[in-house]
Amino acid sequence: MTALPIAYPAAWRPWIEAFLAVPTFQWKFGASLLGLGIFFWCVLISLGGKIGQSDPSYPAWRQWIHTLRWPIANLSFILCLWTGFQSISGFPPAFFELKSLGLHIALACVAAGAAIRSANILTLFFQRRFFPEKFAEDAEIALITTRLLRGLILLIAALVILDNFGIKLLGLLAALGFVGGALALASQSTIANVFGYFEILADGIFRTGDRITFQDYDGFVRVRGLRSIRLESLSGGILTIPNKQFVEQQVRRLTDDQGRSLLTVDLGLLYSYDKPRLEEALQIICAALSAQFPQSEPIGRFYEFGESAQKFRFTLRTNYRDGLEFVRDTTAAHLAVRQACDRAKLSFAFPTRTISPNP
Repeated sequence: MTALPIAYPAAWRPWIEAFLAVPTFQWKFGASLLGLGIFFWCVLISLGGKIGQSDPSYPAWRQWIHTLRWPIANLSFILCLWTGFQSISGFPPAFFELKSLGLHIALACVAAGAAIRSANILTLFFQRRFFPEKFAEDAEIALITTRLLRGLILLIAALVILDNFGIKLLGLLAALGFVGGALALASQSTIANVFGYFEILADGIFRTGDRITFQDYDGFVRVRGLRSIRLESLSGGILTIPNKQFVEQQVRRLTDDQGRSLLTVDLGLLYSYDKPRLEEALQIICAALSAQFPQSEPIGRFYEFGESAQKFRFTLRTNYRDGLEFVRDTTAAHLAVRQACDRAKLSFAFPTRTISPNP
């Protein structure tokens, strides 16, 4: 090819003259490779969309095809384009440096896209492979673990990309280590609460919505945060308690895995009732509670000889989820017990005390 009689800046002279001096067959070969890359890109996208599936119920290999079809198609196009540029000779050295930088940027974009699209599948595989029951039981554990694993995968991808650009990771990691150490010293209490949060999740001490008793607190867990737990008391008040206190102290969970919370009814019967009468009372009251709250599994026991009564305690589980529902179920349980005792002619004992005067 010959130079065109046009005016252009002197700095462009080597580039334009090299461009015009490229043989025609090299341009044709490069254009054919570009067309081949576009063809591969279209084919891979089309086949990946037909064969792959994003639904988690499908086999893992079909999910991988659906997820990675875009990065693989882009990679094939970039390689064809790169090969086409490689076939062109005669450009200044700066062109090849720019071409190498462009390849690094393109490969970094493909790697970042593949990492982002693969993070969800890798996280789902980890959850199903190692902790299927725990993740199925607690949606919050699944959410936080998904975010952590996704962040870890993206961090590894970012480190690989930075290394691909020639950035020294050792110095960067050392600087991050110093910054992290300084932050750790300045916020020891916050870090202790964050670790406490993960201990609560790992041990399954309680879940969001559970009723718990802790020290002098009794209420429902509303939020499990990184720093603190938000507890709603039975009276409706909101309490904020640091996570580390739950790790260091004893916590009693009153809600089972089916979401039913503990309910207690105490009463005292006359000392004049003998064993057969007391056994009959246990059966009558348990039957009344079962009729009032089906599937509550009430259990009664004789737990104390009081000053003026034989004391019984009945425990059952109902589906109350806040203070108002707790009051509703507690009232209904006590009224059911009272009605059953009236029908069975069972009398409650009243506090009495015998006083003997001094002679």
